[in-house]
Amino acid sequence: MTLLKWEDYVVLVLTVIGSLGIGLYQSLRTGRTKTTNEFIMGDSKMSFIPVAISLMVSYESGIMMLGIPAEVYIYGMQWGVAYIGFFIADMTSRHVFVPALRKLDITSVYEYLELRFKSHGIRMFATVLSMVYGVNYYGTVLFLPAVTLEAVANIPTWTSIVGLQVVVLIYTLIGGFKAVIWSDVIQAIIMLTGMFAVLIKGTMAAGGVTATWNAVYETGRVNLFEFDPDPTLRQSFWSLVFGSSLRGLATVFMQTAFLRIKATPTLKSTSNMYLITAFSFLFVSWLAVLEGAVMFGYYYNQGCDPLESKRLNNQNQLIPAMVVDIFNEIPCMPGLFLASLFSASLSTMSSLLSSLSAVFWEDIVKRHSKPMSERKGIIITQSSMFVFGAIGCLVAFVVAGIEGPATQIFNITSSSLTGAMTGVFVLGFIVPWANSLGAIVGVFTSVVFVGWISVGKLVSPGVRANPKLEMAPTYNCLSPNASLSLNSTFDDGVHSNIYHVNATTPSVDIVISPSGLDALYSLSYMWLGAMGILIVIIIGALVSRLRVQPTVDPDLLVNICDVLCCCIPDRIRRRYRNKTEIPEENHEMYEEEKQPINQNDDKIETEQRV
Repeated sequence: MTLLKWEDYVVLVLTVIGSLGIGLYQSLRTGRTKTTNEFIMGDSKMSFIPVAISLMVSYESGIMMLGIPAEVYIYGMQWGVAYIGFFIADMTSRHVFVPALRKLDITSVYEYLELRFKSHGIRMFATVLSMVYGVNYYGTVLFLPAVTLEAVANIPTWTSIVGLQVVVLIYTLIGGFKAVIWSDVIQAIIMLTGMFAVLIKGTMAAGGVTATWNAVYETGRVNLFEFDPDPTLRQSFWSLVFGSSLRGLATVFMQTAFLRIKATPTLKSTSNMYLITAFSFLFVSWLAVLEGAVMFGYYYNQGCDPLESKRLNNQNQLIPAMVVDIFNEIPCMPGLFLASLFSASLSTMSSLLSSLSAVFWEDIVKRHSKPMSERKGIIITQSSMFVFGAIGCLVAFVVAGIEGPATQIFNITSSSLTGAMTGVFVLGFIVPWANSLGAIVGVFTSVVFVGWISVGKLVSPGVRANPKLEMAPTYNCLSPNASLSLNSTFDDGVHSNIYHVNATTPSVDIVISPSGLDALYSLSYMWLGAMGILIVIIIGALVSRLRVQPTVDPDLLVNICDVLCCCIPDRIRRRYRNKTEIPEENHEMYEEEKQPINQNDDKIETEQRV
């Protein structure tokens, strides 16, 4: 039985038409795209504000819209502390890595690895890993809104998957990178409107701010500061802040972010873009955390937990269920929230398609084929979008057939990829003596070790259990069968069958400390990505000492001491430089032979030379 009305479908359709219209408008406005780089990256003259909004919503997918409120509902608001770490990572990236990436005259961020380590194999390995990660992420993002629409509108999952796929492909193929940017801006507005509507109406339905706060506080969900140093805890202040501070560095090295770094005309505009992205990401993510708190307050004061009463069997359906409940009598509002959910997913999917096609063209086709016309290159790039979209669609169908929380499985398994890839970029930028041998050994060790722990977390029966917080009561739930109803009342004039559950002593989860390998498998998932990064940097730096490093262009390095320790007197920093300085005679020989890395008119003079 569908829970949506005709006006809700109108809102959804208008959202889809808006995205398609932007793609068509950009195509007509700019005319026929002349070069492959223009299709992939735009004209590099875009304003930093729309680019910043686009980058923000590229990472605020349906996983954020559904997963974070469900996380808060079950485990508390502790997850919000992680965004402090992500913000620190964004500020570090803006200050350290964005200027270094901005001046590189490349299309694929993975080309840096070949320039830095003088190894095509490292570049190809990184490219393949990024494609695997991107397609898996694409499929997960595609699946979640589809399964939500099935729950609230009784639309088959496969129909929503195919429909979303077609919409994204059309406006991304027609308008290129500019269509992606401006579609993201419109979708961000819709997404924020839907989130604010849920927060305001949900708080009112829960009985007000005070009632909501009391429900969240009394059940232990204001657990922001858990300082227990135990690394096997699911989440703690240390794993959330420090783990996400390292893991958050992955964002700046993803092709999605790199395209937007290159889309702005100057370093100042790029820096402003990243600053706005960091603050807006923090703001929107905390809105999702508050949504989870409001949702718990609503069901707590209603006296009916939808999971405990078996009304729902998937925690990702909590927010859609509450939206249908609180907006049942308000036309278009359930449709507005679903439109915001779809907008978050569409923006992420279009950005992934754009970045995947850019990597495929630059690292696979262009690098291993003879020169071809720009028109043929555009056709190949567009075709690759269709192929990646089709593969992502298949992944979505596979995820749909897997029992259990697919998003949690995805986050755990992706740590072995993101940790290794982030680590090799950091190694290349901040360790002057790092070479291809150290990079290969470090990346391989990281992928294998973190991957081994990730698999162990999923399959080992002795992994430490994660006890849930006290759930909402069920004394006022609708009876699943009217004949089994123990009581019936009237609610706002509507006759409802109610059953009352006798209060019992809540069960206490007994946590048994894991031993042996299970202790390793029980390591918090928040440490996995950080561990992968550190493994690459430490092992890569040590192994690199076994082989002499060829001369490296200073533009491919970041003098981390000068950047992060600028307040320290120069005479002290000079000692670090002297230890890591490239021999002058070799450096001069290389200066005569090297080709300029940056050919843009706004070339930035390098101040950090190692």
